[in-house]
Amino acid sequence: MLQPHWLDELFVDPNGFPEKLVESDRFKKAVEMASKAFEESTEGAKKMPTVSRPSPGQAARVAFLNAITEQEAK
Repeated sequence: MLQPHWLDELFVDPNGFPEKLVESDRFKKAVEMASKAFEESTEGAKKMPTVSRPSPGQAARVAFLNAITEQEAK
């Protein structure tokens, strides 16, 4: 048995899933976090180019996935 997750509600009607996902506050927050991570990674690479780090795209992906999958605090 899986723990309940906020995404479950969006799959009640799979035909409306894309619109409901894009309109959700969680998705908007995830996109915002991904953009911020991309910018921070880009700036970090400019300031310290020899430091090993995820690419800006990888940093954005990780931030997006973390934000989209985090559970709400209860």
